[in-house]
Amino acid sequence: MRIPGRTERRVVAAILVTALIPLVASIVVARTVIARVSATAFQPEFGVHLDSALGVYAELAAAIKQGMRSEADAIVAADPLREAAFTGDAQRLDAELARIIAAHPALVSLRVERCGDLVGARERGRPVDPAHEKTLTVRKAIARAPGHAAEPGDRAPDDGGCDGDARTLVATFAAPSARFDELDAAQAFAQAYHALEREHRKEYLDESYGDAFAALLGATILLAILAGVLVARPVVDRIARLAAATRPVAEGDLSVRVGLQGDDEVADLGRAFDRMLEELEGSRARIEFLKRMGEWQKMARHLAHEIKNPLTPIQLAVEECHRRYAGSDPAYQRLLQTTLEVVEEEVGTLRRLVGEFSNFARLPRAELEPSDLAEFLREQGERFAAIEEAGREHASDEALLGRVDLEFDVPDVPMPAALDREMLRRALGNIVRNAAQALRDAQRAAPGGGARERPGAVVWGSVRVSARSEGQSHLIAIDDDGPGIDPAVRDSVFDPYVTTRYDGTGLGLSIVKKIVVDHGGTIDVLESPLGGARFVIRLPRAGTPAARAALGAEAFSDGDRAPASEGAAPTRPAARGGQAPRGAG
Repeated sequence: MRIPGRTERRVVAAILVTALIPLVASIVVARTVIARVSATAFQPEFGVHLDSALGVYAELAAAIKQGMRSEADAIVAADPLREAAFTGDAQRLDAELARIIAAHPALVSLRVERCGDLVGARERGRPVDPAHEKTLTVRKAIARAPGHAAEPGDRAPDDGGCDGDARTLVATFAAPSARFDELDAAQAFAQAYHALEREHRKEYLDESYGDAFAALLGATILLAILAGVLVARPVVDRIARLAAATRPVAEGDLSVRVGLQGDDEVADLGRAFDRMLEELEGSRARIEFLKRMGEWQKMARHLAHEIKNPLTPIQLAVEECHRRYAGSDPAYQRLLQTTLEVVEEEVGTLRRLVGEFSNFARLPRAELEPSDLAEFLREQGERFAAIEEAGREHASDEALLGRVDLEFDVPDVPMPAALDREMLRRALGNIVRNAAQALRDAQRAAPGGGARERPGAVVWGSVRVSARSEGQSHLIAIDDDGPGIDPAVRDSVFDPYVTTRYDGTGLGLSIVKKIVVDHGGTIDVLESPLGGARFVIRLPRAGTPAARAALGAEAFSDGDRAPASEGAAPTRPAARGGQAPRGAG
């Protein structure tokens, strides 16, 4: 058993003192009152008057019962009943019993019996209410009416002594039970009073109530201690959990959560502690990600510079060799032509990579402004619909959005948030195009094409963009019915240079995550209900602490941007209409 701590002991002591003060005062007052009452309560006149009143109640009850028996005598003495009971006419007997029931309100039922067999019966029409009525059953023999001879059907006395010519009236009466209940209560009171009177009155009262007060005092102490423990222990345990959670936090582990339940101040403190840790963990993850992104951007800038410089001399040198060769060797001529084509193709690929590296290196920070996320998404739905319609006019695989069924599901209610519309459009377009490219690659890899045909184009699959509000955040979900993303690479899919496509550079999703992080949000990749991949972007509502923190971080970074001379241009790159390159992971 755990030893109570200091806080528990103090709470128990406070409850105990609070309970004992009024109890001790009430004991002192009660003993004084009892002493005075015991001196005057037992007077001889009390017992005499109590017995007299009890006798009156008993006489009243006896009178009520005697009245019922007298009614029964009057009923069996009436000639109409005597004649009806011996005629054997059931209808006549039933009518007479009904008349008698109506004439005597106290009757509940009447039965006429012959040797235990029922000859006729009648009831008053409502059952006896045990809570308010008491019954008395009276049996009376019915004499044969004068001049009414025995009928041939009447039986002779049997071996058991039953006279077949005899009739018996069984009358059940009901009377209000209040008087009888008062009689019982008076009898019980009188018995208790006389029992107390026979004892040593003063000593009995003093000893009995003294023991009772002692028991009450002991029970109060125990209950106060128990109540103090029950009240204090949950509070102390939750405070101890909070204290225990601070130790790993002090060591740098921000994944700890207390998870206190309840609606008191301690629970509020625990929830505030968890929110603080969640915000700190998110902030630390954001800072670490942005720090890594800064290093990756420096490396991308360096790679773009180092790769771009020799590309033009290499291409010009090969073209010059091809142009200057004037020989007649066809094999060597084919070799030079093949070499020129290979070099031009690879230089083109390297130039595209250089462009993507440059875009990644010059990626600006989001400039957040108050906006309506729902309105923004509806605008993007119209924009993508126009692109999709234009793409359906071409049959080539390059018209990506024209080869998928793109659907936007956006609520009509406002979704206020702080957005950089251009950057968020870039991120959304990147994810949608990634989904279309994944559907295209899956269609190419499927036996026989694996696509659904329709007039004018081949449909690779479906992409759905939906939005909803949840708590202090807005959620944007982008689902597709493609092959999905392997769970083994989901944790690293947002790192630069990690890609799942043969022609990807692994920079697109890194750009997307940086844009989302700049908005104070998060992005996760899950399994979609459609069967493919699901990207879930969570952005803070306007006015929430996360939104204010994102706005504060933006304001802080405005004065801390790298100068353009170092390669980090503060202006937005105009690559492909402000959208990320297709080589996204």
